[in-house]
Amino acid sequence: MYLSNRAEILEEESRIFAHCVTQCELHHHDAHECLWVVKGRIRVQVVDEILLLQEGDVLFINKALPHATQSTEGDNLVLCLQHNFAGLALDTLPMKKWSLVQKNTLPTIKRLLAHLWWEQHYKADHWQQAQSSLLAQLGLLFTRYFPSTNTISTDSMESTLLMNDLLRQITLRYQEHLSLSLLAEERGLSEAYLSRYFKAKVGETFLRYLTLYRLEKSLSDLAQKPKKTISDIALDHGFPSVKAFNMAFRREYDCTPTEFRLKRESVNLVSTGQAYAGVDLVSLKQRIMPWLDKSFLYL
Repeated sequence: MYLSNRAEILEEESRIFAHCVTQCELHHHDAHECLWVVKGRIRVQVVDEILLLQEGDVLFINKALPHATQSTEGDNLVLCLQHNFAGLALDTLPMKKWSLVQKNTLPTIKRLLAHLWWEQHYKADHWQQAQSSLLAQLGLLFTRYFPSTNTISTDSMESTLLMNDLLRQITLRYQEHLSLSLLAEERGLSEAYLSRYFKAKVGETFLRYLTLYRLEKSLSDLAQKPKKTISDIALDHGFPSVKAFNMAFRREYDCTPTEFRLKRESVNLVSTGQAYAGVDLVSLKQRIMPWLDKSFLYL
């Protein structure tokens, strides 16, 4: 899922871009990051914490923090701002943990992000000056309403390496007979400890997370390979039997793999390891238009 830890150096002082997340490996950069899930759902790892973001969610990531993203369904659209806000530290808090005052700032945050993308995309006269003004407003909002309370400890970084290793093993070996007891034995840890650790960090048991990952990986075969049998798809994605595959699939998607295949339209696939897929600009504009102040759109 998330492969190696790499640093990314931004050539621009700031950038905002829209993308369809597929799988972006663990990395960090010298900029704060703000993610707005405009459509779909994605999974985000920040240090050793795993977060599931749904449509409409916003997440902040402090600069220099190792993080990674992955799709949980093929069709997603994410607006990403990367900018180094001087003297600012941001906590990575899921929106459900925001205070009421913080939640009340959400429309303003989305409006500023929408206008930042609009200026970047159209580059009308004085667009850079407009972006500077928008970034200043966003920086003030972060400073005033989202003061940081967290510090990164050595233990956290060690925990990050362990979590990244576990997720990597799932990515590389999900087609095999993989169990938590096996991973614990390979790392010289107790299964009970690893079970508690994984549930605390991810919010799911190891078995459920592995099952969900296998199901997600099976979707492209179901949609794109009509001649491949359900039995072959089940075994190729680590399920012990067709019955186990059918039961897990129905529990998660409320239909059988065969029913999914019959009603599912063809989807665009990207190559393994590609971090981002293309963006439907028409869809993006439609979705951010409600957040734009029409009186300030200069074209």
